[in-house]
Amino acid sequence: MASGQEISLFSGYNQKENRHTNYCLLLLKQLYEENPRFLAEALDGITGGEGDSVVGVQFRQQQKHGRTIPDGVIKQQPFTLFVETKNSDWFYDNQLERHLDALNDEHEGQKVLLALSKFEDGYDNEFEKIERLCREKYGGEVVFSALSFEEFLEAVRIDGLSKNLEDTVDELETYMDTENLLPDWKHMLDVCNCASNIEEQYDHNVYICPATGGSYSHKRCRYFGAYNDKHAQVVSEILGVVELDSKNPDEATVQWNNSDELSDESLIEEAIKRKYASRPNRTENARVFVLGELHDTGFKKDSKGGMINSKRYFDVEDFGAANAAQLAGALDGVGWSELE
Repeated sequence: MASGQEISLFSGYNQKENRHTNYCLLLLKQLYEENPRFLAEALDGITGGEGDSVVGVQFRQQQKHGRTIPDGVIKQQPFTLFVETKNSDWFYDNQLERHLDALNDEHEGQKVLLALSKFEDGYDNEFEKIERLCREKYGGEVVFSALSFEEFLEAVRIDGLSKNLEDTVDELETYMDTENLLPDWKHMLDVCNCASNIEEQYDHNVYICPATGGSYSHKRCRYFGAYNDKHAQVVSEILGVVELDSKNPDEATVQWNNSDELSDESLIEEAIKRKYASRPNRTENARVFVLGELHDTGFKKDSKGGMINSKRYFDVEDFGAANAAQLAGALDGVGWSELE
């Protein structure tokens, strides 16, 4: 078996995927070197609690081993983490299956296969076959975990890190952001044409459109802007988006949940409540944007004519706004052309 290369600050890799992997593993190595418990907690976050994350030397007294009980035992449980990193979330089952076979055949102790990518739109149901193999073929001896780069950062932000390690995590986040590995939606504004029904936003903090594709499909965004009379006149945070089957009220699908405070179930309840408060007699399938607090602004369409399309996206990262209130203030008086 090839020995591979040591992870290093100076990796020399030309392929970006190899550099991403090197830096993530380097951080895990630094966690272990500072305190094995830090790596154990990080692995617990990476595997969603499915792994038996016992890392480092264990000291035991009077622990039975077979027919004998030694006075003391010093033991270290082996574990192996395989990482497959992609710039785009395009993984191949046959490649992942080969990794699983190698983990199962060649390694002892805890065994984890990690699929690491940007996963902008999530990864639900993408790895059903791989997860089934882990359960049925390997009897749970190999753990599979899919993780976005953002989730990796969350897993390694552990309480009690030294200032140097906290700075290293921050530096890794900056690198990931520079390499466009973190979600774009967190600094995107979705301005929707609300001229025919602007009171819906003010009265019910909701935006509703048909649950169809084409002009009514939407990319995930953090912020919502309601367009009316040649400008986006309010900005809010999008707490989440839910698709409702109006003929079957029990059928609801969370498209995305941007809120740290609302569970999917609470988001669905809120979407149903706001939809029927606003449009009690409409029976078509609906895509419901559950909005946060509205903030007045004057983000001006400074070209001729009105808004022709139903929506328009703007990257507002350069404003450095931490919330919708700050973004509304920053956009007030700004022309659309300045962001094009």
